[in-house]
Amino acid sequence: MKVLVTGEIGSGKSTAVRAAMAELGWTAPAGFFTHWKGAGRGAPTLYLETWDGVCRAIARRTAVPAAPGGLGYELDEPVFTRAALESLAGAGPGRPVVLDELGRIELGALAFIGRVAELFRGSAPVLAVIQRRALGAWRERLGEAAFQNLLEVDSATRDGLPRRMASVFGG
Repeated sequence: MKVLVTGEIGSGKSTAVRAAMAELGWTAPAGFFTHWKGAGRGAPTLYLETWDGVCRAIARRTAVPAAPGGLGYELDEPVFTRAALESLAGAGPGRPVVLDELGRIELGALAFIGRVAELFRGSAPVLAVIQRRALGAWRERLGEAAFQNLLEVDSATRDGLPRRMASVFGG
């Protein structure tokens, strides 16, 4: 089973995913989450951290302000690709995958995109967060079949969403 979660920035996507993970008992899935290592959104460095605690800097804020719709970050593609692919090692029917998140910056790594597409065709359970602003680009790369269980997070759905996600996976 595959579930994609989308919503606006700050809508609670990651919080809902973590609550679903807790309900399912997924303590160490394959995959990763991204963050600013305690700094606020838009900090100078973006990090990828695996669910078992390996953390690497993957992108840095650019000196040139982002154009409207631009990223504002420069992806260290070799570091990101290596870290992201390593985080997916061991994914399979017995080990779920949680990707928090698939945004615009992650679209800069073709080998990673290919691996994510494989996961969506495979048998491993996958729970992924996709930024609303990146939804169209990921839909093009993963194909329509990957979007069968697309759940929207907003103020009306946020509280019930973790239970709904868990039920899709049989929890």
